[in-house]
Amino acid sequence: MSEGLLDDATLAKVEEVLQGACGLTLASSLRRSLEPALARAALARGLSEATFLRQLLLREPLAVEAFIEHAVIGETYFFRHPEHLRALAARARLHPGTFSVWSAGCASGEEPYSIAMALMAAGLGEGGRFRVLATDVSGRALLRAKAAVYSPWSLRRIEPDLERRFLTVHPGPPGQDPQHGVVPEVMRAVDFRRHNLATDAVPSMGFQAIFCRNVLIYFTPEMVQVVLARLVSALAPGGLLFVSPAEVPLTNGLGLETLDADGTPVLRVPLESWPTLEAATAPTRRDTPPSFAAVSARRDTPPPANVLRMESRRVSPPPVSAFVSRPTPEPVTRQTPLPLPPAPVTPARVGAPNGLLTRALAAAQAGNYEEAEALAREAARTMSPEAYLLLAMVAEARGDLLAAVEAVRKALYLEPQLALGHATLVSLYSRLDQREDAERARQNALRALDGLDDEHPLRGVETTMTAGGLRQALAPRPSQVGWQGAR
Repeated sequence: MSEGLLDDATLAKVEEVLQGACGLTLASSLRRSLEPALARAALARGLSEATFLRQLLLREPLAVEAFIEHAVIGETYFFRHPEHLRALAARARLHPGTFSVWSAGCASGEEPYSIAMALMAAGLGEGGRFRVLATDVSGRALLRAKAAVYSPWSLRRIEPDLERRFLTVHPGPPGQDPQHGVVPEVMRAVDFRRHNLATDAVPSMGFQAIFCRNVLIYFTPEMVQVVLARLVSALAPGGLLFVSPAEVPLTNGLGLETLDADGTPVLRVPLESWPTLEAATAPTRRDTPPSFAAVSARRDTPPPANVLRMESRRVSPPPVSAFVSRPTPEPVTRQTPLPLPPAPVTPARVGAPNGLLTRALAAAQAGNYEEAEALAREAARTMSPEAYLLLAMVAEARGDLLAAVEAVRKALYLEPQLALGHATLVSLYSRLDQREDAERARQNALRALDGLDDEHPLRGVETTMTAGGLRQALAPRPSQVGWQGAR
């Protein structure tokens, strides 16, 4: 965004357009995210930012629709937060009837398709054992979701066995990587509908689980309570609510129970007589949990204890006793964190033009990795840490973890306090089985968060992450990789 194009007064007018179109008002900590959203929307429409802004303020329908898509539709990918899906599948296997799930704010469809894949891998694919409703405010996003064709960028975290089972390869345009289509059995399991969480009544009742991740952060505190009340009302007793770690504190005071699934909080509507899971969990422990596909190969085999470890406490009213004892994790070797290096002595840095990074990210999402890398390297010439983070993401998507580590280290050289850079190293080092380095990176990430309010937005490339959300994501848990844990 050109400097000065969105002053406070103009920003307020842009937000009015967003609120009038779909009822959304951004929390104050996220309001500045409208600037890159406007840049992405202008690029998608092939217009200059100034021209697009004029059309938007005049509320021209095409401009408003494009802006909604880029302002409220976050980046997503298959099997994001895999620990949520493991917990969901373990619970679904115990449910006697049809297991219904609502993916609220489904964006381009990767989340609801991942839910369906996870439940099918758990053995619930036969006889209509489950149904998935997926909703979003953006009609264009729903069209993309229904098409069910994705670039390798959306597949960068999926387990190979699940990719082979549930996705097929479609040849891409010349010079581009192949696209991947969702198999028909998974597509048939998901019902897509347009729905506005801020203004519409819930589409149905009695859900066993609702996913609403990275959506609540776009609402004011007052609207958050309205939306959460609707979501909770749509859950059956004992139903599970999955939100992102950054959004868990927003649910305080609703009388929900907080469960622990592989170190990640999951919320549950209280149930007077909750069926014990102790009989359905094996007493033995494994140092490394099996893959989801292996765990769920047979429906009549109870999930092992380390696939769904839940201990329960009420946020409000007072805590209740745990209904499943959580195995004591293996001790993690604590490393004394290395002192963060001083900022290098360089000329005054100039942030990378938003246009370059926007184009680079769009190219990466389309699977055009060579173009994405070239644009990101051009942006990196301005000494932009975000450009190096994007280079790391492209390298990771290609499977080159060592190159990804090197790119993140360059970002941290430019900005030693870049918390998301240190957090990215935690994931990369864990995948490389360098546990000591991963723990050191985790400690450095936590130190970089010192003094920041929980709602403080962090610098990054794709989605908005707050300091509080990252703190929760960095909470100690048994070291896990791939399907065995969140990355």
